[in-house]
This record gives sequence, C-alpha cells and structure tokens, in this order.
Amino acid sequence: MLHRSLQQTARRATTTLAMITGLTTALAAGPATAATIDGPLGVTGINGQIVQTCVSSGHADIKAFTINGWNQNNNYVAGPKRDLPGDRNQTRCYVLDGWWWKGTIDVDFWSDSGAKLGTRQCYVSPDLIADMVTCTFN
Repeated sequence: MLHRSLQQTARRATTTLAMITGLTTALAAGPATAATIDGPLGVTGINGQIVQTCVSSGHADIKAFTINGWNQNNNYVAGPKRDLPGDRNQTRCYVLDGWWWKGTIDVDFWSDSGAKLGTRQCYVSPDLIADMVTCTFN
C-alpha cells in the first residue's frame, strides 16, 4: 500500500514538474502574438525573418508599404499596410514585428491618396541567423 502511494505521488510530482516547465517556457517567450492569421510566430533564424523596410530620402511621395510573400509556414500571405514614419526628406524605416518572411518578397509602395506607386522585391534568407533583415529601397 505504501509503495502504491509513493508511485502516485511520484506521478503527480512528474506531471506538476512538466506543467511548470511548459509554463516557464511560455512565459519566457513573452506575450502571445499571431504572426499571421494562419500560423504562430517563427523563431529567429529558423525558416524566416522579421523584415525592416527602409526608403531612402528623395521618396516624399511614398506614404506606406505592404509586404506580400511566403511566411514561416509556407503560406503566401499579405501583410498589413503600414505608414513609414518620420520626415519624408530623410531615410524612413519600419520594422514589421510579428510577421515572418522567407524567399523573395514583394514590397508595394503607396501614396497619400492610396494609389499604388510600384513594387520592389527583396530576398529574405530562411536560414540566416539574425534578428531581422533590412530591405532598403533607394
């Protein structure tokens, strides 16, 4: 009887330890954020990267951008339209946090009136071990 009680206690302790380990790992990862509607966040340097989009000075006509391409789950997705902050006579950059890209991505540029100004491409290595990739357009 004592042996059986010890076995049950050991199983409960093991289960509790597994739950604590899982909870600790989740808390260390930070708040949950969806990278895309169809998948969870990737891991930096594994199968995709966060992209920082920069536009050099001389492009005062560009207000915003969107990114279309393959995500970390091998799905072709369209990112949200984001305004490029800052002085339009200077280089402006925006980090699209929470979205993970790989391969050749299309970056569309938009005017104040919402007209599409053009599309440029940028290559994002799925294997690069870095925090992010910067795509700068001159």
